[in-house]
Amino acid sequence: MTEHYAALSHTRLRPGIPCHTPHGLTPLVHASDPAIRVMTDFRLVTPLTIEPGMTIDAALDKMKAAGVRLLLIPDRDDNIVGIITACDIQGEQPVRMSEELRLPRHSISVEMLMKPLDKVTAMDMITVRNARVGHIVHTLRDQECQHMLVVETGRTDHSQTLRGMFCLAEIGKLMGHEVGTPEHAAHSLAEVSHELG
Repeated sequence: MTEHYAALSHTRLRPGIPCHTPHGLTPLVHASDPAIRVMTDFRLVTPLTIEPGMTIDAALDKMKAAGVRLLLIPDRDDNIVGIITACDIQGEQPVRMSEELRLPRHSISVEMLMKPLDKVTAMDMITVRNARVGHIVHTLRDQECQHMLVVETGRTDHSQTLRGMFCLAEIGKLMGHEVGTPEHAAHSLAEVSHELG
């Protein structure tokens, strides 16, 4: 049975109209503010993942579409086993791997290039709860990294669960100024989209 729908009424827009945002304009964050204000909380935001068998070019396309520069890599049980960044994909490592293994670039998988989780530096949520934004910026600069994962550790069994992530470029955006991004790291998310486009 064919459905018949009438065209809805429509309107013209005037220039210079405001736009709704979830909580109005986001106030600028300061170095002395609680670090939790600049953390991407995985309880509120679903982290982006990519299957380990996908190609690195597919991973880069996904990053470009989402405006991010890091993807988490799950195993078959959806437990995170590693990460991959745009820097990993766009750097020299794929070129070396292609030459050493005599593989074309399009055959290099995420699994071959990813950084295993046991090689990734992270902060514990207990530390984050007591930290300030300035501590996070200093730590990221000191570690010369663009991102840092945040983990919750069980009190009794010491099990670990990924809770969130810090991104230096996103912190700079929330602070309204450059926060000393390492030379090899990403710029703002808007610039990332432009760079990858």
